[in-house]
Amino acid sequence: MADTQAIMLMAKTITDKLAKVAFLFITFISTGSAFALGDDAFPNALGFGVDANGWRGGKVINVTSLADSGKGTLRACAEGGPAARVCVFKVSGTIALNSSIRVGANVYIAGQTAPGGGIQLRLAQSQASPLLIKNTNNVLIRYLKSRPGPSPQPSASVDGVTIEDSTDVYLDHMSIAFATDENVNIHVSSGVSTNITIANSIIAYGLNHANHPDGSHSKGMLICSSEGSGNSCGRISVLRNLISHNRDRNPDIKGTSIGPIEFLNNIIYDPISQFGEFYNQLGATSVNYIGNVALSGPSTINQTPEAVQAFNSVPANQFKIFVRDNKALKRRQCNRVTRFAVLNAAAKEARVTRAIRPLATRAMTSTDAFVSVLSVAGDRLPTGGHLDSLDIKILNNVQNCTGSVIDSVLEAGGWPNPAAGTAPKDSDGDGLPDTYEASNPNLNPNQASNVWATDPTSGWSHLETYLSLLAGDFVTQ
Repeated sequence: MADTQAIMLMAKTITDKLAKVAFLFITFISTGSAFALGDDAFPNALGFGVDANGWRGGKVINVTSLADSGKGTLRACAEGGPAARVCVFKVSGTIALNSSIRVGANVYIAGQTAPGGGIQLRLAQSQASPLLIKNTNNVLIRYLKSRPGPSPQPSASVDGVTIEDSTDVYLDHMSIAFATDENVNIHVSSGVSTNITIANSIIAYGLNHANHPDGSHSKGMLICSSEGSGNSCGRISVLRNLISHNRDRNPDIKGTSIGPIEFLNNIIYDPISQFGEFYNQLGATSVNYIGNVALSGPSTINQTPEAVQAFNSVPANQFKIFVRDNKALKRRQCNRVTRFAVLNAAAKEARVTRAIRPLATRAMTSTDAFVSVLSVAGDRLPTGGHLDSLDIKILNNVQNCTGSVIDSVLEAGGWPNPAAGTAPKDSDGDGLPDTYEASNPNLNPNQASNVWATDPTSGWSHLETYLSLLAGDFVTQ
């Protein structure tokens, strides 16, 4: 009964939390608020990916076209490394891709600048992931939808986002769905994948019986998959995400001695056969699993799996799992809530009594995490902008104990069509609207050279201050 009441109270507070975020956002604009400048990617950035800042001081590039390639496209900006740059959107809508966007180094894709319903990526003729972050570094992507759908021909390479052999990567407020391999895949094949954060995102509806060569393949997150030998993968933060309606790999975690994986304050809802599955065959594996909420759903098998299933496949490799304040709740019906086990036998054997260092993020309680994730996860601005029918459906399913793992995009209602919108006028093309610059005595709507100068009200550059205001970064998390 206590768990049922807690879930109901959590759901009721979501609207209040959104109102508070909007109020604080407006308060900063009207009064200013000091915030210490550091090396972090943005104010209140969290986890091992906080140093994804190689774009700072770079060129502002305006995305003016929804075409797959060519002048003014997202591809032209994202693939344009290693020169530092910030991609600012002047358009909204869907970009249909004929090949992966291979994201280059030192880029900030500022999806929060997109007007209307934001930017959605899906496949056209591509046989692979919409976003491929491979052999690169210093990548920050925020407020973007990646929903590939099936490729034209069967493919084992369609993730929502693929990160491979890359460092200093931060994905924030993403809406990722409709992959036929993993929705998110962090891979290592010939080097190192490390210093990565995946946060505040909706990772849902991996397609089960679509066109993956292996058949059933609705997968949530694969962390540290590996090819070859002698590779390193670790120091990865998965924070405050909603991981929903994926058959298994929610997440699948491996690792090496380079550093721990921290999986904090996530909601995992309605898998079929597995929530988390942890393995140690790649090397010494350490996981901090703190403040998460695992919820069974209509798709979940009757013999509900443990929230963490560990598999000690190489006993010679060290295996450590630290757990604290996790909830594992059966919710076939919202008014009937019972507990199930957090750890299987092997996970209990690997359990340690102290958090594994370094612990890059301070966790909130699992109760607070439930409220926070449902309040802000996915591509939605503090004002409510960008939130679309698909994400609303996914969020409602968690609260109403409804929904299921799907085989086709049509079962979820198809791809939403992001609403059109008009970007604010920006005469000098520096990423700052004329109205914003006109209200600041240190800026000039017709002079683009000062966007990286420090804004005295925030301690960050003028451009970063504006981008962070759009994103709600100055609200204490």
